[in-house]
Amino acid sequence: MLSRTAFPLVVSALLIGSAAADTAYVRPSTFTPEKDQTLTVEVSFSDLCCEPSYSVRTDTFAMIGPDGEAASPDRVEVFSNTTILEHTFTAEGTTRISTGERLGRKGEYVELDGKYHLINSPDAEPIEIPDGTPILSSQTATVTDAYVTVGPADWGAIRTQVGRLAIEPLPHPNSARIGELFAGRVTLDGAPVAEQTVLLTNEAQRLRNADGVPFQTDSDGRFDITFSEPGVHLIMVRLQAPAPQGAETDIRSYTTALTLSVPAD
Repeated sequence: MLSRTAFPLVVSALLIGSAAADTAYVRPSTFTPEKDQTLTVEVSFSDLCCEPSYSVRTDTFAMIGPDGEAASPDRVEVFSNTTILEHTFTAEGTTRISTGERLGRKGEYVELDGKYHLINSPDAEPIEIPDGTPILSSQTATVTDAYVTVGPADWGAIRTQVGRLAIEPLPHPNSARIGELFAGRVTLDGAPVAEQTVLLTNEAQRLRNADGVPFQTDSDGRFDITFSEPGVHLIMVRLQAPAPQGAETDIRSYTTALTLSVPAD
């Protein structure tokens, strides 16, 4: 496709799966609105949960209703460090607030021993690359979601596929509680992703200047989390994969995130 060849022995590179930088989050003003209530939703990229750094600019925002049908938000306002959505929730059940799959910046990678490394970027770190290693073009693909529920919870919006890389909650996402097991599954094109790092961050960690907590998926792509404190949490997964047919680049860097609210009681 668009690959070239690397000639220098040492270039700047970054191993995928390191710190979760520039992860988008979706934060509604409440996760349990009343019927016909209008919510504001903050959507932003950030290194931390959930402190806005810069806005998410896309035309792929979607409100996926309990019937699985997608509609555009009623209003979208873009500011320098955040994007604000406004939407009135008229249907009972669970609605998915999603960025949709947003294609972003492009970069260059090399593949060594089955792992992708970013090169020729300020975010990269030095790594030795053998002569003749193909340089692969890449583009980011971001999906981040939150779920809000009016009345009884249901699953129509949750089971709707958005993008290739997915975090599939196994209990209902609005059922997360302190001390209770919350499980999910990571899939790519519907197939489980084994031995994949899943990163959990929350607002309390940000205030303590603490790192996120990593988890690993098992052979079925499943991960298990037990929340130890209340507040807004972000579950994030990031991986590289060959780009789909017809894409402008050789590979894509996929980041998918899920914003959850864990109540204090």
